[in-house]
Amino acid sequence: MFTTIGEPFTSESITTHYSCGRIDVHNVPGEPYGDEINVPPMLSTDWAMFGNWLDTVKTMSVWTLKDLVTAYEQHNPQITWDTYE
Repeated sequence: MFTTIGEPFTSESITTHYSCGRIDVHNVPGEPYGDEINVPPMLSTDWAMFGNWLDTVKTMSVWTLKDLVTAYEQHNPQITWDTYE
């Protein structure tokens, strides 16, 4: 937005950072390239902690995002999801 000299303006600073993406699922039977689970925006700090936890997870079947989050939150802080609509 352009302003003229002397015209007041407002600015915004981003103070909360969010991240989103996907979870790559490897070794899925019948899927030569694996699978992926879409993940909606969450606080970036939660994204980093959730990602580190996911690096340690191995399951016998493909879990849903809801199941993964439930298992994660049993021993970790609750994820803060973006609520912007």
